[in-house]
Amino acid sequence: MRRAGTLLSWIVVMTVLFLPAVTASAETAGQSPAELETLVTELEELKKELAKLKQEAEVRKQLEATNEEKTEEGERILTAVGQEYVLRKEGSLGITYGASYAYNSSDVLENAKTQLRVDHLSNHSLSNRVSFQYGFRNFLTVNAALPFLYKWDQQSTSSERNATDIGDINIGAQWQPFPSGRTSATYIVNGSLILPSGASPYKIDVDEALSTGSGFYSALAELSISKPIDPIMTFGSISYRYTHEITGLNQARKGPNGASALKEVEPGDTIGVSMGIAYALSYQVTLNISCQYSHTTSYKFRWHGGERNKTGSSTAASLNVGTGWKLSPERSANITVGIGLTDATSDFTFSFSMPFNFML
Repeated sequence: MRRAGTLLSWIVVMTVLFLPAVTASAETAGQSPAELETLVTELEELKKELAKLKQEAEVRKQLEATNEEKTEEGERILTAVGQEYVLRKEGSLGITYGASYAYNSSDVLENAKTQLRVDHLSNHSLSNRVSFQYGFRNFLTVNAALPFLYKWDQQSTSSERNATDIGDINIGAQWQPFPSGRTSATYIVNGSLILPSGASPYKIDVDEALSTGSGFYSALAELSISKPIDPIMTFGSISYRYTHEITGLNQARKGPNGASALKEVEPGDTIGVSMGIAYALSYQVTLNISCQYSHTTSYKFRWHGGERNKTGSSTAASLNVGTGWKLSPERSANITVGIGLTDATSDFTFSFSMPFNFML
């Protein structure tokens, strides 16, 4: 664009400089005044057209998005996808409120006295989550999140359980090891520690209560990658979650040889991958589509009395469609709908988040 403007400027200058020379040359060549006037008129029209082209080039240059504007647009698109793809600017504080609903159902075969019957189970979970992100440096962000859960399980009309409590607290950091350009990929390393602050599934009465936490400490390491490929933004991640075993339990459960008490649990580790694309439909609306997959190794149980047993591994996968809505220059809202693709995933999820930004 700059070259085009320079070229037009040179053409206009050369036209102005050589117009008198052309006129003088025409007079010495013995051309008639009418021919000379026609030539001058054509040159004047050419000058006007060149000036018009120059003005249009300047307007296009002004309308072209700057590198900073394109960077902000990419951050806005990725914020609607997830906080793991975006860093905070140094000295800025972000507070994000999020709410999500998950539903899962299944049919079980039960022996009711003298006959078998099929019973329907439905599980509902509503989570409210407040997360904090602080830009310690432009390449380093620290964060923390506190969830508050309401869970409700129902088995037909004969049995119902519910729970209201906090979930597991999450604290972590995000680090960008390499600077990224407008068209190059951005790599962000995410690390977090999950604290078992919610109601543990291994310390409750499993027949009467529901858990709101995992019950064990775990650490998550994740590498997220995003890259603009005009006109879309591509993103993906790979993660590994390490879990710490639980000891000192004495929970009454049904063990491998009947009623027993649970002594120790060794949870399985999880490896996960995700990938997707996002696109700005307009200045106010973005759309993103992603797929998530995770594989968890088997859980191992040890019981008082020496018995041991373990579960099989499990696989979870979901397809997610989300949108981001710019409500004002400083406010946006994000909505995501997820469909479970395996038995280990909720049948349906709906989540909403709204970030708030502050400069300290």
